[in-house]
Amino acid sequence: MFIVAACVVTGALAGALTALLDPLFVLPLIPLAAAGVWGLRSPERALWLLVAAIALLPRIASPVSIGFKPTVVDAGLALFLLAWLVDRARGSRHGASAGLSPVVAVPLVGLVFVAVATFIVGVPNGALTTLVLRRFAELILTLLATFWMTKVLADATARQLVVRAFLLAGALAGLIGLVLYVTSALTAERVLSALRPFGYPYGNGVVRYVRDDPSLLRRATGLWIDPNAYGGFLLVTASVCLPQLFTRKPVLPRGIVALCVGVMGAALVATISRGAMLGLAAVGIGIAVLRYRRLLPLLLVAVAAALILPQTRELIAHFADGFALRDAASQMRLGEYKDAFRLIERYPIFGVGFADTPDVDLYIGVSNMYLLIAQQMGLMGLAFFAAVIVGFFIRAGQAARVALARHPSAALPDVTVDIWIGACGGVCGALLSGIFDHYFFNIDFHNAVMLFWIVLALAMATSHTILSHDAAKS
Repeated sequence: MFIVAACVVTGALAGALTALLDPLFVLPLIPLAAAGVWGLRSPERALWLLVAAIALLPRIASPVSIGFKPTVVDAGLALFLLAWLVDRARGSRHGASAGLSPVVAVPLVGLVFVAVATFIVGVPNGALTTLVLRRFAELILTLLATFWMTKVLADATARQLVVRAFLLAGALAGLIGLVLYVTSALTAERVLSALRPFGYPYGNGVVRYVRDDPSLLRRATGLWIDPNAYGGFLLVTASVCLPQLFTRKPVLPRGIVALCVGVMGAALVATISRGAMLGLAAVGIGIAVLRYRRLLPLLLVAVAAALILPQTRELIAHFADGFALRDAASQMRLGEYKDAFRLIERYPIFGVGFADTPDVDLYIGVSNMYLLIAQQMGLMGLAFFAAVIVGFFIRAGQAARVALARHPSAALPDVTVDIWIGACGGVCGALLSGIFDHYFFNIDFHNAVMLFWIVLALAMATSHTILSHDAAKS
């Protein structure tokens, strides 16, 4: 009955919108409504759709304002929460599933409270617009949804479904980025500008270049608008999927896995995002050292090819300039760090909130996730975020003693261990890239923030499964 009612309401709403608006704006509602009905059947499906929305429709917003213009990712998060409530009403097994470990749950609750407190304290600092309110609400809902996502992902079938979503949606997002990248700049500009009614920028700025100079390397953005955020998405998604290349029982046929990971890797290189590429290289080395020695030769071949091939000469030079702090982007980052420390020194405990700064000589914004947290929520917020991450490593370390043991006491399924390694790699990759970029905890990038907490929930749920399995066999 609930699904029938949802169909009726969706149909009535679509008819009304068709009468009031351009029918072309209403056409996307048909597949979205069908997907919503499918996702309401279970929270696993809804989470699959949320991952797909982050990958494929990351910044698409409603052309119709309801006081604000909700995005597809907003709708995906709402669908997941609604599917969870419906599932609970049915008395599903997810209600009894173990959630986040206290070592992560307690500081995460503290992080939510500090975020709310700093938001309230910072209200006088700037205009409290609908946009700021919406983005802050997205952040809080995302943090809270981590508790329910962990419960859902405690189920092995749900974990495999979500990893398949990362593989397929991540590869399709990478393919979109590559197609736009290899087309002419004018064609790419026209395609991306056509998304203007759905909240996208338009005109010359939608095609991105290194240092915004058309004479330098062009950067792939896909549908993410920002090449660094797109690179971060590909870093995390590829990290989650990388172990599926070597496991005995991948979640999809190995040929498909190899194709998907290859497309994501190629798209990541096209973003020219140095932080994301370094992050994926570090994750790859970690995965190779921990479990898959066969990955090391592939990494060596990739590095050798990058150093030798003439096509990558400009890219290597770009990396060298970054390491030597010679290019404008690196020098600008240093200036941002200096300004961020000034702000934190002036407002050390609770920061300045999420709206604006009270001083005209200061500003919110820095290419470092940890400094950005300290700017907005002070050292108190940064301490709680650090406590969440420490809790993550404690729990992952406990699971590692079982998952990576030469002769584990519990006969763990390979698929569980490989999903765990990929999810932990995704979290570590995001944390490493956070040294150079800000989007994984920035209210202006809800899609990236949502992605980070989904992968952390996947890692925590799999860690719990490994430890529970070990305890049951002991």
